[in-house]
Amino acid sequence: MMKKLSLFTLLFVLLLSACGEADVDKADELEESAATEEQPKEDESTEEAVTSEEASEEAETTEDTTTEDASTEDEEMEDQKEEKETATEEPAEEAADDEEESVTSASTEEQEESTSSAVGLKAYMPEGPMTKTFIQNGELEATHEIIDVNDRYVQQVITFGDMVTLQILEWKEGTISLVYQESNPEDTSSQLDSFESYETIDVLVDVTKQGSDWQILDEKQSTQTPYQQFEDVFVVQRASGENVKSISFYAPDYGLIKEKVEDKGENGYTMNSELTNIEK
Repeated sequence: MMKKLSLFTLLFVLLLSACGEADVDKADELEESAATEEQPKEDESTEEAVTSEEASEEAETTEDTTTEDASTEDEEMEDQKEEKETATEEPAEEAADDEEESVTSASTEEQEESTSSAVGLKAYMPEGPMTKTFIQNGELEATHEIIDVNDRYVQQVITFGDMVTLQILEWKEGTISLVYQESNPEDTSSQLDSFESYETIDVLVDVTKQGSDWQILDEKQSTQTPYQQFEDVFVVQRASGENVKSISFYAPDYGLIKEKVEDKGENGYTMNSELTNIEK
C-alpha cells in the first residue's frame, strides 16, 4: 500500500513538474513572440523616425533653396530697379548738366551785358584826336576838332563860320555833359590836366532819366552818313519842353556822327547835321 502511494505521489510530482515546464516553455514562447512583434514595431518606429528626419532635412533643404531662390530673385529685382533708376537718373543728370550749362551760359551773358552796361556811353567816346566835318541842312559846314581825350574828358574845338568855341565834355556811363566852354579861345591846346571844371553847363545825353525828356531809340542801329555807314550806333532823343526835340547819333570810337533838331514853336526850324569827313 505504501509503495502504491509513493508511486502515485511520484507520478503526481512528475506530472506537476511536466506541466510547470510546459507552462514555462509556453511563457517563453509568448515572451519571444511578444519580443518579435515589438521589434518590428521598434524597427518601424525607427524607420518612421529616419523617414521623418529625412523629410525634415528635405524640407529644410527645400526651404533653404526656396529662400536662396527668393533672395536671388530679390537681388535680381533690386539690380533691375537700380538699373532703371540709373537709366532714369542719367537723363536727369544730363538734363541737370544741360540746365547748369544753360545757367552758366546765361550767367556769362549777364556778366558780359553787365560789363557792357558798366562801360555805357563811354564806349562811344572818340578814340583820340581827329577832325570831323559836318554839313548842316546840306549847305553850312562845321568842324569838330578833337584836341585831346582821356578816360573821362574830351576836349574839342567847334568852328562854325566865324565862331570858334572850345568845349570840354565829361563822359560817364550814363551821361554826357558839357562842363567847360570858352568862346574864341586864345589857346586851343590840351587843357584836360589843368582846366577848372564849371558846374554842368548842359547835359547833352542822360540815359539814367529815361521818360518824357530822354528816350533811347536804338543801341545797335546801322546809320548811313555822307562819310560812311556806321554800325552799332546809339540813338537817343531829347525833349526840351513841348516844342523842341533833338535826336543824336553816337558811333563807337567816333562820338557824335549825326544830329537832328526840330523846333515846332512860333519861330520853329529844323536842322540836320551829318558827318561828311574825318581826318586823323
